Amino acid sequence: MMWDQAEKLRKMVQSSSEKKSSSVIKANRTNARVITVTSGKGGVGKTNFTVNLALALAKLGQRVLIIDADLGMGNVDVILGCSTPYNILHLLEGGFSLIDIITEGPLGIKFMSGGSGIYNLANLDDSQLTRIINKITLLDDLADIILIDTGAGISKSVMNFVVAADEVIIVTTPEPTAITDAYAMVKTYVSHSGTAVLKLVINRVMEPDEGNIAADKLIKVALKFLGLTISSLGFVYEDSNLVRAVKKQTPLLLAFPNTASARCIEQIANRLLDRASSKTTGVKGFFNKLLGLMR
Repeated sequence: MMWDQAEKLRKMVQSSSEKKSSSVIKANRTNARVITVTSGKGGVGKTNFTVNLALALAKLGQRVLIIDADLGMGNVDVILGCSTPYNILHLLEGGFSLIDIITEGPLGIKFMSGGSGIYNLANLDDSQLTRIINKITLLDDLADIILIDTGAGISKSVMNFVVAADEVIIVTTPEPTAITDAYAMVKTYVSHSGTAVLKLVINRVMEPDEGNIAADKLIKVALKFLGLTISSLGFVYEDSNLVRAVKKQTPLLLAFPNTASARCIEQIANRLLDRASSKTTGVKGFFNKLLGLMR
């Protein structure tokens, strides 16, 4: 079993290294970009966006890992059409390595279930935490970008992931209630003294003006009343094909790659790479900060 794990690790690292060396987008980083994707309320399409953004980034030569941090409601695996029975706490068991809890999906993107395991980290003693952190730091060698898909809302468990990240993407829709909830999330973030670079995506828009107006409104209000700068990554069109893609358990970018909404996500992926944050503390920095917030 140990030989199988070692062989699997070598192959995954080799595959990641080959992909990185052949990437069109070069980045002189040793740490992965850890980006939390969150929303002020449920039903805005955050998880679907996260999965399809990962695929768009993979098409651009990036090595991407998604960590599902939505406690009890995570469905990244359903959208990807793949699943894993393991989560981060399995790293404490003798026979498990980091590679054992990672599943590889389409276009080489990787998926790790946080599940209740991440939230139970706060209950571990220092030696157990050290063992997990030492193992999970390997993610910096396996991924260029790590997307953390949180639950919706402004609960403490969600906000911990937002505050711990170097970069945050807020996903919302043009509806007034969704914009209000997104602003409430931003206010809560400020109250937690967050220092991440905030970016905004308006999802499920019917026309460009709708997306641009909604983004402009939230950005201006945050700057005026909170002194906080948020940049817009763009918008994604409403698309009935998304429902069909979910039923097929195939992400939109693979099931319907030529749709306007798929092109929107690809444009957002390009902007995300063009606007890379200079502050990248990597996996170890993220988890150390997360654990500090949880304890």
